[in-house]
Amino acid sequence: MGAELETLFRLQELDLRLLEKQGEIDRFERRLSDRRKQLEQCTARVEELTNRRKQLVTDRALAERKVSDAKDLLQDRRQRLARIRTERELRAGEGEIASLVEEIDRLEEALLVVMEQVDEIEKELDEARAQVKDLEEADHQDIETESRRIEGLKSELAKERAARDEVAAGLDPRVRRRYEMVLERRSGRAVVEVVGGACSGCHMQIPPQMVIEILSSGAIRVCPSCQRILYARE
Repeated sequence: MGAELETLFRLQELDLRLLEKQGEIDRFERRLSDRRKQLEQCTARVEELTNRRKQLVTDRALAERKVSDAKDLLQDRRQRLARIRTERELRAGEGEIASLVEEIDRLEEALLVVMEQVDEIEKELDEARAQVKDLEEADHQDIETESRRIEGLKSELAKERAARDEVAAGLDPRVRRRYEMVLERRSGRAVVEVVGGACSGCHMQIPPQMVIEILSSGAIRVCPSCQRILYARE
């Protein structure tokens, strides 16, 4: 293997380690970001449910007051009915009482609906608050356990990037540009071995003469199909 191919091979090993560590950092930060978004959504849900509960409690109090007022009025009309002496006034009073009883039934049904809504909203609110608490605890634990390791990885990345740039500086600028272009396109695999006469990156056959040139002179050659840089062993 020629000196330039050796440098490329070493450079790729460094880049693969960098990509692995950067990927781990990215996954942690993505997980953290996703959980923070979920926490924001859950917190907003708690606030929404709290406001709805407040309105429903107000509605329940109003419904209870209406039922109470209607019952007070019914009691008053029954007491008044006991003092009526004429048949006409008696029938009118009984009709009013019957209407009041129907009205109270309607108001109590409406009150029952509101009470059930309050119970349901309180259940949802308890569940949402528990979810917020769980997310906050998970967030705290994750930061506690992962942050130091991630900071360590970032420190390692800075040092390894400096070493990587030092290695890359020894390459011909044209070769370096090609390598970095293929590295970006091929997920970190820019230099691959010719195995059985085929590119181990895309598995397409390589012209025999190109393989001979790589073996004999260590020349920089690329796969005609995937454009990866090739190397071969005796």
